[in-house]
Amino acid sequence: MADTIKNWESMRQALQLSGAELRELAQHFRKDAEDALAGKPSSLSALRTYLGLPTGREMGTFLALDFGGTNVRASRIRLMGEQGFVVESKVAKPLKCADYDYTSSSTTAEELFDFITAIVKEAAEGNQDYKLGFTFSFAVDQTSAKDASLIAWSKEIAVPGVAGKPINGLLKEALVRAGLDRIEPVALLNDTTATLLSSVYQHNPSRIGIVCGTGFNMCYYEPALQMIVNLEAAGFDGAPATVWDRLVDEASQQPGDHPFEKMIGGRYLSEVCRAVFGEYLKKAIPEFTTRDMNELISGQKTAEAILGFAVSEEEQEGLCALVRAVFARAARLIGAASFGILSHLAQGKGVTEQSIAIEGSLVEKIKGVPSLIEDAICIFCMAPTENTRIHVAPNSNGASVGAAIAAALSCYKL
Repeated sequence: MADTIKNWESMRQALQLSGAELRELAQHFRKDAEDALAGKPSSLSALRTYLGLPTGREMGTFLALDFGGTNVRASRIRLMGEQGFVVESKVAKPLKCADYDYTSSSTTAEELFDFITAIVKEAAEGNQDYKLGFTFSFAVDQTSAKDASLIAWSKEIAVPGVAGKPINGLLKEALVRAGLDRIEPVALLNDTTATLLSSVYQHNPSRIGIVCGTGFNMCYYEPALQMIVNLEAAGFDGAPATVWDRLVDEASQQPGDHPFEKMIGGRYLSEVCRAVFGEYLKKAIPEFTTRDMNELISGQKTAEAILGFAVSEEEQEGLCALVRAVFARAARLIGAASFGILSHLAQGKGVTEQSIAIEGSLVEKIKGVPSLIEDAICIFCMAPTENTRIHVAPNSNGASVGAAIAAALSCYKL
């Protein structure tokens, strides 16, 4: 029993990050962000969104489309200014299920966008006059708020014929094919940008937006440009990787790409855990999901139910401890990266109290993650003399509401 406990304890310690490591990561993240902003070589990007922050007074009814790595969501949203917003209709479908797969290389661009358009049609309830904002959660080349071209797919999506094409242009063609010519795509943005817009619209003093669902990314409002900047933070290369991270990277569709996302994103956390479990139990471990991980530590599922074979009581304890360590590491990495941007914005004048807008399953469904992010910022990264409080503001409708706000910003200068 002692040997077993020693085994998982040493593995858990290998996943822990010290305050010094978190502060070093924050400094590295800030430097990479500032290098990207200055046009210097960097593992981060500084992609211009051409969107400023909302005033909170934007009003009207808009269509919102959210295309992530797992699902497509279309909504009809009424913005009411000081009174908030109402989601009047919402339709969501997975990109992949037992009956179809719109993520594979055998799917054409037309088939993918026709599938998306069918969901928009259902949310709009037919061909009506609506402006549409499109939250598109992949790296794009953007020269205006209205449209952008896909640079490259990530999150294991491999549909050909989309890279290099204007996304809203492809959507408009599909809308016309479906007889929905009165629906006009007017804004294209990243899900992190949408999350930040939504949080600010709801009167949170936020300057950083984060998505930690299937994938991971960050954005922030850059005062020097007077617009939100998309960091493509999945590509950050300054986090200390373990042997298990390297195994996950080597087995992924794009080895070497998005190293930070592979330590934080829901698409990969279960794979990190699987690699850890394999070394701990010295057995081949079947695939499982991040949701399974959460259900294991919450007591909703046993390790045997997830793994398909019996484990001892001591091993069950070890597996739960290792899952918690993988989740805690992801949260602290987010916190350290956030502090890197907070310190950039402060420019030596001290970080001001504010919220960080976050959307995604990691922060919304896994107990304790928001507090771990806040602690990484306020306890591990800030100087002992500072007592500024940074709040994590989960935003479950961020991607969709933000798309509607972007549509409003593109139509009206308030």
